[in-house]
Amino acid sequence: MQNLTVIRSGVLALCVLVLSACGGWYLRGTQTSQLAVRKVQVTTDSGSYLYSWFLTHLSYSGISVVSAREQAEAVIELRRERYDRRVLSVDDETGKVREMEVGLEVEVTVRAPTGELIAAPERVSWTQDYVFDEASLLGTEEVETTIRYELAKDAARALMFRLEAIDFSKHRRNAT
Repeated sequence: MQNLTVIRSGVLALCVLVLSACGGWYLRGTQTSQLAVRKVQVTTDSGSYLYSWFLTHLSYSGISVVSAREQAEAVIELRRERYDRRVLSVDDETGKVREMEVGLEVEVTVRAPTGELIAAPERVSWTQDYVFDEASLLGTEEVETTIRYELAKDAARALMFRLEAIDFSKHRRNAT
């Protein structure tokens, strides 16, 4: 009977140790943000993949997106979002395209709700290349669309990291 109690106590202690070791574990992209504000307004001149993914990452990080500037602690502006593509390499025998590069560029500005500048406008960009298959034009177009989607996803995550580096303390006020 005494051995059974010791075994139960040992198993219970082991379970507590195992469960407490997982306390800091999160699914990728869903952890709480180190962002110093909890309510933001996001404005954009286009409703795009980047805008959607950025809102998703804010939500994953526990940041509320509000529609009224007066309720926000900061206003994040995503402007002049632009995708482009360019030829990276051409087959020297046939003159046909081998590799393409897709790029995403956006201007990011952070303001206080009063309109005061917190972070000056900054143009940021991301690129990714892919092999162009002239035999499969529809497949290549689908690849490019997928790359644009993934670029926007990566860009939204990178923007979250950029925002974490901003010092909001000088512009802090109590949001309603």
